[in-house]
Amino acid sequence: MKRTRNVAVLIYEGVDTLDVAGPFDVFAVSSDWGKDLHVYTVAERAGTVKTVSGVRIEPRFGLDDCPAPDILVVPGGIGSRKEMHNERLMSWIGKAAQAADIVLSVCTGALLLAKAGLLEGMRITTNRRAFDLLEEAAPASATIVRDVRYVDNGKLVLSGGVTTGMDAALHIVSRLFGTERALASASMLEYAWQPQPSGAIRDADSDTDVRAAASPEPDIRPATPGDAEALRALYLGAVEWIQEAKGIRQWNADMFSPENIEKLFREQDIYVAYLHGNLAGAFSINWEKEEEIWGSLFHADAGYVHRLAVARNCKGLGIGRLLLAHAASIIAQKGRSWLRLDCMAQNPSLNAYYTRLGLQYCGRFDGGGWSASLYEQEVGSLD
Repeated sequence: MKRTRNVAVLIYEGVDTLDVAGPFDVFAVSSDWGKDLHVYTVAERAGTVKTVSGVRIEPRFGLDDCPAPDILVVPGGIGSRKEMHNERLMSWIGKAAQAADIVLSVCTGALLLAKAGLLEGMRITTNRRAFDLLEEAAPASATIVRDVRYVDNGKLVLSGGVTTGMDAALHIVSRLFGTERALASASMLEYAWQPQPSGAIRDADSDTDVRAAASPEPDIRPATPGDAEALRALYLGAVEWIQEAKGIRQWNADMFSPENIEKLFREQDIYVAYLHGNLAGAFSINWEKEEEIWGSLFHADAGYVHRLAVARNCKGLGIGRLLLAHAASIIAQKGRSWLRLDCMAQNPSLNAYYTRLGLQYCGRFDGGGWSASLYEQEVGSLD
């Protein structure tokens, strides 16, 4: 039986209003009307709490009667400077965090996690105006990461300032329930969520990508005939899921018969991505112009990405974006300037995904019982 997870959002005097309200609303909207998530506030004791901007909040629970949280949200605010010296609260955060599945800090909530002894060996971040405070409070084994919306250590997720807490909360929703749920929640909140790729974070003090151990980068390489069976299974799984979840026929099973997979190897360059030894995603590139569909209105010096697919058990890890970035680098190596792809026009979430990645909508094709939207992106923009 599916269980309802408890989401406890801590509040205290001087907490930032949006640090509380942003993640609270994300989890509440994502809860399937309370079936999947039970979201509530908790304070040290009963009585009204005033946020830094003067909003008064009545906590649902105190520390003594709070249901054990599966997800603990620790927001920041000017009051965190005082509460980080509150031994009773620090003890409760430490114990609650140890028992929880996921802990999310927002903004200077990271200071409270530091004082609660939770940041040993972690990659951490906070509001850009508070890195000096975090450097003082954090253990020497922790690594501060700047210029990111959030970092994901697996159990421990830390976000930057204020609205970045919504990004991190949506990321957690995508981990628990899939990217589709997170995108739907962001849409209901009219929030322009832009997921970070596969736990990848940019360390401003170096020029290298840092990967959280919980989300390793897949091994992307040219496909060989030995990948044919796994490729066919990946695509047939995508056909089934699209029809069941979306009610549309973006692809059909006949497209991925053994004969058509063999033909695909002859006509296009195929790339596969493996994660933990399993096929996590794939795409192919066609170097022809395909003017019979799109005419000559768009860039001729493009590589045309086809059959981009990610395994269902890998959704939410940012693999699709990594595949597109890899495709862009291949296209650039071939001396071409543009990445081109299309997707079924009746698949709004996929169209929205490409738009969020910065691909430019170029037009629509209707004919032969199907319709597609065309997107292009100058290579380099997806790296």
